[in-house]
Amino acid sequence: MKKTASPLSSRLGGKSCTTIRYGRQLLFLFAAATTLFSQQTSGTPQTTSGAPPPAPHLRTPTQRQLDWHRMEYYAFVHFGPNTFTNEEWGKSQSLPDVFSPTNLDTDQWAKTFADAGMAGMILTAKHHDGMALWNTTTTIYKIGSGTWAQKRALQGLDTDVVRLAAQSARKYGIKFGVYLSPWDMHRDPAVPKPGLRGTVYDEAQIFGDSSSGGDYNDLYTRQLTELVTMNLSPNGTGFEEKVDLFEIWLDGASGSDTVQTFDWARFRDIIRANQPGAVMWGHQGVDARWVGNEDGVTTATNWHTINRTQDQAHYGGEQLQTGMRDGLYWAPAEADARMRSGWFYHANERSKTGDALMSMYLQSVGRSVNLLLDVPPDTTGRIVQTDVDALMRFKELRDAFLRRNVLKSDMKVAASSVRGGDDTLYGPANALDGRADTYWAMNDGETKGSVEIDLGGVFAVDAVIVQEHIALGQRIGGYAFDVMAANSTSYKPAVTGTSLGYKRIDRLAAAIQATRIRVRVTQANAPPLIQSIQVLGSRVG
Repeated sequence: MKKTASPLSSRLGGKSCTTIRYGRQLLFLFAAATTLFSQQTSGTPQTTSGAPPPAPHLRTPTQRQLDWHRMEYYAFVHFGPNTFTNEEWGKSQSLPDVFSPTNLDTDQWAKTFADAGMAGMILTAKHHDGMALWNTTTTIYKIGSGTWAQKRALQGLDTDVVRLAAQSARKYGIKFGVYLSPWDMHRDPAVPKPGLRGTVYDEAQIFGDSSSGGDYNDLYTRQLTELVTMNLSPNGTGFEEKVDLFEIWLDGASGSDTVQTFDWARFRDIIRANQPGAVMWGHQGVDARWVGNEDGVTTATNWHTINRTQDQAHYGGEQLQTGMRDGLYWAPAEADARMRSGWFYHANERSKTGDALMSMYLQSVGRSVNLLLDVPPDTTGRIVQTDVDALMRFKELRDAFLRRNVLKSDMKVAASSVRGGDDTLYGPANALDGRADTYWAMNDGETKGSVEIDLGGVFAVDAVIVQEHIALGQRIGGYAFDVMAANSTSYKPAVTGTSLGYKRIDRLAAAIQATRIRVRVTQANAPPLIQSIQVLGSRVG
């Protein structure tokens, strides 16, 4: 929450001391200097009104959702039996012996992602095939039952790949999450399993509302509980700190006609009780939603809210991309995408280029949607070098593009209006201070306005980044970026857009040599709050 400063007069007035002559003189000089600086930098005189903060607008994000928004870009890791059977969905229902990495290195995963500027990774703890990558007690159909794990155990090595990945994430300073598929074809009677018939892996087919022999929701609940209560080290090692999860992915995909009603509320309660900071991802929430495609992109208009829960009819792809303005639930979109053609590693597939990833980034993160990029390890258990190289090239392009902000906190900035005339709390300079808890705000009832910035020279400008203060809701439905070219006295529009939200990155059609810029809010459903403005370019004069 933003800290509300008290007016200087109130702070002094509350002291039980005698005000002497020199104190009055000092106060006068300080106030005069402050007023002069304010007039020079914002065009709006500072007051000490202590204007109240704007009221939240309808739905607002929780702290876990705000933290998640700020992650922006992180890795998906599809790894499991499909890696070794050359499948995507594991319909072969192979024996656990099939999981046999020759050089598993979860440290290499985490270091690669950290070096690539990714904020975290999400591992497929159980994909649709149903084989668990951790040492679960809920099924024998797990990698721990296979030869690879048994050999590791004889060497005194941990066989729990989920825990190993969590340890590596912690080691390299990135966050960790898990994917736990609700659809489990290993328990689905509609999925043939001839290779498992007559073996210990021929387990009860309890997936489906009409199945007998058990309740699948109970099984899934037990698996989820094991993951959200997992320790960073095996029990008995003396280090029992719990794995901290930032996101739990409950995939809505299914390739079966079997009808299974999932107990989403129960799953949510387990997550909240054990991982209160974890975002619960689903087709349409609870905390974050699917973007409606698997291409890592979204449409130009994107709202962070929707009107349906996981228990209601599913939205289609276009509805998921745009969301619903002023919706009932804060459930922002996440764009999942692949480094290669498939989710799991296949030797015949090629990596996307750094340029392709940069384009994807601008159409996801650049449109207020988090980017979840799948980078699958190969059969050795490592990320292949071509994928590593592409990630590093993408980072080079991204850093080179983003580090060119020409705006400085001491530039002259003016606003069409400032809330309560309080330049300290709500002035336009707040949009240049790089803080997440300050913003430019207007008065109640004002929904259109602008911020102008004198660049103090000539700059070749080619992009703009604007962020709403979404902690108090998403408000803006129309914005524009105007440029005053060198040797001109009027503005010309360079960018127009609709929804703003967490972050918008807009590229100009071509670089413009400018001396002043202006960000306009052309439509909002409540007084707009601009948290940050960046202008990308380079000085030319």
